[in-house]
Amino acid sequence: MNRIVIVTGSTRGIGYATAAEFLKHGDRVVVLCRHRNHVEKAVKDLAASGKGEDVLGLVADIRKPKDVGRIVDQVLEHFGRIDVLVNNAGVAVYRPIEETTDDDWDRILDTNLKGTFLFLRQVLPVMRKQRKGIIVNISSGLGVEGMAGFSAYCASKFGVVGLTKVIADEVDLPGIKVYAVLPGAVDTTLVAGSGLEMDPADLLKPEYLARRIFAVAEGKASSGSLVEVYS
Repeated sequence: MNRIVIVTGSTRGIGYATAAEFLKHGDRVVVLCRHRNHVEKAVKDLAASGKGEDVLGLVADIRKPKDVGRIVDQVLEHFGRIDVLVNNAGVAVYRPIEETTDDDWDRILDTNLKGTFLFLRQVLPVMRKQRKGIIVNISSGLGVEGMAGFSAYCASKFGVVGLTKVIADEVDLPGIKVYAVLPGAVDTTLVAGSGLEMDPADLLKPEYLARRIFAVAEGKASSGSLVEVYS
């Protein structure tokens, strides 16, 4: 399809599987996270498919406005446009609210919600200029229903849903569409490290979710749609 796709938090789990899915279909993919060694390994693994020239690895902290602005500038300099943005990067902790620290709250909200906001603010003007683009924000089933022990995570993912609705209402160009994908629990290190005891057989596989994200990014549904993926 030859689109230029940015996937945040794409060196492992859902993000990596999503980058691989877009690459498989002929798109060019920007892989990024905060850790250079993780980026280098992801790029090497993705390039093993024989499409190394279609993968750009970048290092940035999505919680920092200057880093996000630099990433967008680098992508435009390298590829010339941005066709798809997948806001995937996310973190979580599982503990009662009275045990949730200020650092927990700030880290989760800054990564899951502020990072999404910063990329939206930087990429939307690019897409407006192009008069086309697709944005897929990865929220969660816990972005529409609360669950004990996930106060900060739920707050952030509810916020992602709200941002999605706002942007869909703000953008009046038919060529630009924004969606939120709301998965159930996925077999990733985030879930494994959350403290929840879950049977891996009951979890969604990252590759399956990646295929659903790719389908959403085809832009066939109405802008502002929430796409639940529980099975």
